[in-house]
Amino acid sequence: MARLFAADPDLPDLLPVRAEDPGGRRWHQLAETHHLQLWLIEWPPGASTGFHDHAGSRGAFTTVRGELTERQVVQKALHTRVLPAGEGRAFGANHLHDVVNNGTEAALSVHAYSPRLDQMTHYDLVEGVLVPAGVEQRGENW
Repeated sequence: MARLFAADPDLPDLLPVRAEDPGGRRWHQLAETHHLQLWLIEWPPGASTGFHDHAGSRGAFTTVRGELTERQVVQKALHTRVLPAGEGRAFGANHLHDVVNNGTEAALSVHAYSPRLDQMTHYDLVEGVLVPAGVEQRGENW
């Protein structure tokens, strides 16, 4: 589903006008039902989600433009996966990761979640271990 939407050449036109924070991500919800949610996200250089989970939702994301890096911690070791334009990643309900734009140009991606994403727990990386740091609920700023 993420790849299908990622093929739309008009995607960048759907993003909102850049807010006061020029370094922050911009996003636009492409579709939503209780069982599926699709997002378009723009990532300025250096933008990151921080480590987070998806509260039981399964998902996938596809890089549309630029390059994104996914980071995961496995047995106290940091693993990275670089996803250039045209590549993506599917994940299960217990997936925990950080996604970052380490490039010099803005990146663009499409993300799909099932069921829809209603909550995320954020984590801090402490001595190789991910420690819960807070919970973000679905709301107006999401």
